[in-house]
Amino acid sequence: MAGVDLCMSSAYHPQSDGQTERVNQCLEAFLRCYVHACPRRWSSWLDVVEFWYNTSFHSALGRSPFEVLYGFAPRQFGLPAADDHPIAELSEWFRDRDLMTQLVKQHLHRAKQRMKKQADERRSEREFQIDEWVFLKLQPY
Repeated sequence: MAGVDLCMSSAYHPQSDGQTERVNQCLEAFLRCYVHACPRRWSSWLDVVEFWYNTSFHSALGRSPFEVLYGFAPRQFGLPAADDHPIAELSEWFRDRDLMTQLVKQHLHRAKQRMKKQADERRSEREFQIDEWVFLKLQPY
């Protein structure tokens, strides 16, 4: 009644759904950066990965998944990122989070450059004149 079509897929065949395949690629690149930055402590930061994904902008949605689901932008845990907190563990958590964020940004930038380099290997700059004939390869969807 809602006009939703069920498209069954398994964990071993995510290519049946392009959106799932793209999400898997995105999360894989992000997790690689996390694991590479802190190989021993990455699992304790999985909640930050989840928060990152749910609050990042998606071009298909025009906003983040959190905004689509709840109707408003999320707050950053409701806590200011100050250095002096009455709770020592919270101050340490903020310092660790800032360090992890800086490391992951560096790794994501490196991964972005690597993906761009791989994509540009097969590209070539072309210019066409008016009334010039070109061949197009169309793939039906």
